[in-house]
Amino acid sequence: MFSKKNFVLLLILLFPINLFANQFEKNVEKLGITLSGHYIDDTMKNDNGKYVLPSNSWFRKHISNDLRVFYKTGSGYGDWDGNGKLDYVGFGAGVACQSGGKLKEGRVGCENINSIYNPILPFSVNESFNFSKMRTVFDYNNTEKNGFASTVQRIIIEDFNGDGIDDIFVPNASVALNNGKFTYKAINHVFISTGPNKWKQSNHTGHLVDKKTATYQGFSHGSDAGDIDNDGDVDVVTTDFSGAICHFNDGKGNFKAKKCTGNTTFTVTLGDFNNDGNLDMVTGNAHYNQDYRKYSQQGNVVKETPKSHNISLYHGNGKGKFKKIQTLEPAKVKKFIFSEVPEMTSFDFDNDGDLDVISSVVGMYYSGSAWVVYENKNSKLELVDVNIILPPLDEWQDPKIWGQMVQTETTQWNTYCNKSILIDVNSDGLMDALCSNVAQDFKSANLFLLNKGNMQFDVLNPDQVNRWVDWLE
Repeated sequence: MFSKKNFVLLLILLFPINLFANQFEKNVEKLGITLSGHYIDDTMKNDNGKYVLPSNSWFRKHISNDLRVFYKTGSGYGDWDGNGKLDYVGFGAGVACQSGGKLKEGRVGCENINSIYNPILPFSVNESFNFSKMRTVFDYNNTEKNGFASTVQRIIIEDFNGDGIDDIFVPNASVALNNGKFTYKAINHVFISTGPNKWKQSNHTGHLVDKKTATYQGFSHGSDAGDIDNDGDVDVVTTDFSGAICHFNDGKGNFKAKKCTGNTTFTVTLGDFNNDGNLDMVTGNAHYNQDYRKYSQQGNVVKETPKSHNISLYHGNGKGKFKKIQTLEPAKVKKFIFSEVPEMTSFDFDNDGDLDVISSVVGMYYSGSAWVVYENKNSKLELVDVNIILPPLDEWQDPKIWGQMVQTETTQWNTYCNKSILIDVNSDGLMDALCSNVAQDFKSANLFLLNKGNMQFDVLNPDQVNRWVDWLE
C-alpha cells in the first residue's frame, strides 16, 4: 500500500532541488542573514541538472584579460534584470600600479590608491547559459574623477532599494605606498539600480566619507550584509583599521557610516548566532600570533597583543551596537598558527537551526592555507574541522626560520580562498562551498568544500565535481 511517507519520499526523489532550495531560503530568513551575491542557486543548472559555472581558464580569458582588470580577485552572482534568475559579475584589481608596486614590511603598495578603470565586469546570463559582458551600465554620478576601486574585495550584492533588482556595494582594499608611508583611504562605490541592467552611484555620509563626492573611503578588506538595525532594509558592515564600520541603509540605497567596534578589523561575517532576533557578527584583525610576529618583517612595527589581535564573536543589540562575547580558537599545525583570516562565511551547515561558520585561513604573510569550520554549540563557536590546503613546512615550527624564509606576502606558499561561495553542489540538502579567488592561484581555484554532514567536510578539486558541474571554458 502506498503510504503518505512513501509519497513524501517520492516527492523528494522527483523534486529534491526545489525542496532543498526552499529549506535554504527558510534558514536564511530565520537566521537573519543575506547571501550577498555569494550563493549559487538552481537557476544556474542546465536541463541535465548540472550547474553551469565558469572555469579558471574562463576567468583568465574573460576577466583577467579585460583592459579594466589587472587580475581577477573574485566572483559574485545577482539578478541584474529582475527576472528571478542569477546573472554573474567578475571583479578584480584595477590598473593602479602603472609604475610597478613598491615593497615595505613585506607588503606591496601602489603609487596610486585608485584605479584608472572600473574593474567591475557584470555579465547577463541567458537560458542557454551564454555569459554576455555588459558595458556602459554604471552612472558614476560624477565620482569617477577620483578613480575606481583598485583592489575589489568580497563584493556585496543585495537589493538595497527594494525594486527587485540587485545592487552592488564595492568594498575596496587598496594600498598606496609613497615616500615610505602607506595610505589606505580609497573609494568604495555603491551602485544602486535605476532599472534593468542600470546602476547609479548613491550617496554616503558619516565616518570616513569624502564630502565632495559623498563616497566612503575606508580600507574594506572584509564585508557582509544584513539588517543590523531591524528597520526592514539591508545594511552593510565593512572592516577598517579604525574598526568594524556599520553602513546604515536609508531604504533607498544611501548609507550612513559609523564605527560599530573600536579595534582594527580585517574580516567579518554577520548572522544571528544566538537566535535572539538581532544580527551578531564575527570579526577581528587576526588570531594572536606574537611568537611569529616578532620574526616577521613587521616585527618592529606592529605591537601585537591578545586585545589587538583576535577573531571574536560579538552579539548585536538590534540597534547597530555590538558586545564581544567570545574569542575564537585558531587552527594550528603543532606550533604553527593559521593566524590570518582572509574571509569568513556564515550558514546553517548542519541544518540544526543555528548559524555555523566556514573560513579560509592562512599563516602570517599568507604562508600555508586551510579551510576551517566552526560549529555553533549553545551560541558559541567551536573549531570542529580543519582541511589543510597547503601545509606549512616542517621548518616553520621554528618561528625564526619561518621569518627567514617568508618575508613578503607574495611567495610560492601563498594560496587561499578570497571568498567562500555557497552552493549545494551535489543537491543533497547540505550546503557546500566553492572557493572564489584570483585566477592565477591554481592551488585553490574553484576548489569545493563538500559537506559530508556532522560538520565534517572534504576538499574536492574541479575535476572531482564533473558529475555535478559543467565547466565553461
